[in-house]
Amino acid sequence: MPSVTRLSAQVTLRRGHLYKYKPLVGNELEHVCEILRDNKIFFPRPSQLKDPEECKPRMTVGNINDPKYRPSVEAWVRRCVAHRVPPPTENEIQAELVQLTQQKLEALMREVDVEYQAAVESRYRILSLADSARNRHLWKEYAGEFSGVCLEFLINSKFGTALQVTYTNAIRNLDLTSRDDFEHLVMTGLVKRKKWRKEREYRLIFGEPPIEDQPPLVNQKYEFPAEHLTGLIIGHRVETGQRDKLLALAKKRSHQPQCFVAMSYPLWPCVRLQRLL
Repeated sequence: MPSVTRLSAQVTLRRGHLYKYKPLVGNELEHVCEILRDNKIFFPRPSQLKDPEECKPRMTVGNINDPKYRPSVEAWVRRCVAHRVPPPTENEIQAELVQLTQQKLEALMREVDVEYQAAVESRYRILSLADSARNRHLWKEYAGEFSGVCLEFLINSKFGTALQVTYTNAIRNLDLTSRDDFEHLVMTGLVKRKKWRKEREYRLIFGEPPIEDQPPLVNQKYEFPAEHLTGLIIGHRVETGQRDKLLALAKKRSHQPQCFVAMSYPLWPCVRLQRLL
């Protein structure tokens, strides 16, 4: 059974089985074979994901003349100049603060926004997973109308941390002065618009280079522990030759996954799984 842990009001962590839907057209067949054969799975950059608004929160600033906001601006300026060589004196910091107007702060915000988006694209790698192998929407949109596959993974601390995506049409704002790395992660990688809510998505967000104790990626690919691929679900419209190839690879694995065929027809209200191996 899956285990769900609420880390905050915005973030939920899940352990247990999660699912990756894949088509088998073009290079995608080889990608699936690589997962089965080599235990390697691809983590896309934000720009390689389907949503063009992916990982693009809007940078904002408050009123610099607001006594409650001014300390946040001062703390942000101090963080920005802390790495200068030689370090600035207190008089130099105060001189910069005196010269900082609302107009200058908004200009800095626009510069930081461009730099932030470039940094996210360079650093973040995202594996999107779903909470069910019976999601008709995902079989249609991501697995070629049942001509693709769905892979089942056992997600725990040895595989990686899977965080739930939140769906909202509210504007994703990220204040320029914020130093909350958790807020950055949430607003950048874990919030999407409601039109994507049928995907019921969980994400593993890795960094290149690795963030803290995360495993390294090689060419955006993660070599996961073999025992964590626990299921292969093949769509009922997969060609016979492709199906036989995938089942042969599954049988050769040191930890053989359970194999099923996913069945769905217009008059059936749900996706049905029939055991193969």
